[in-house]
Amino acid sequence: MFTGSPIFIRVRSFGQQATQGAWWLLMMPGLLLTLLALAILVWPELLAYMVATALLFGGVSLLLWGWSVRRAEQRAKKASPVYYEVL
Repeated sequence: MFTGSPIFIRVRSFGQQATQGAWWLLMMPGLLLTLLALAILVWPELLAYMVATALLFGGVSLLLWGWSVRRAEQRAKKASPVYYEVL
């Protein structure tokens, strides 16, 4: 009805798919996980390196987060408090 008008959004016809090529969003992670599992089977020490990397990343992240919270607390203590007088 309004297919030639630039004002209206063109609606897909019944036969067209809305998710063309979206199967790669499922296929690529599955393929990568399969290749990773095969690599761990061939080189078992790879799993130890991956776990150690994840633990190191988590530990450093928690240390930095704790440090930033500590600094925020120190800044809050130094700031002068604001008092409101209620009449």
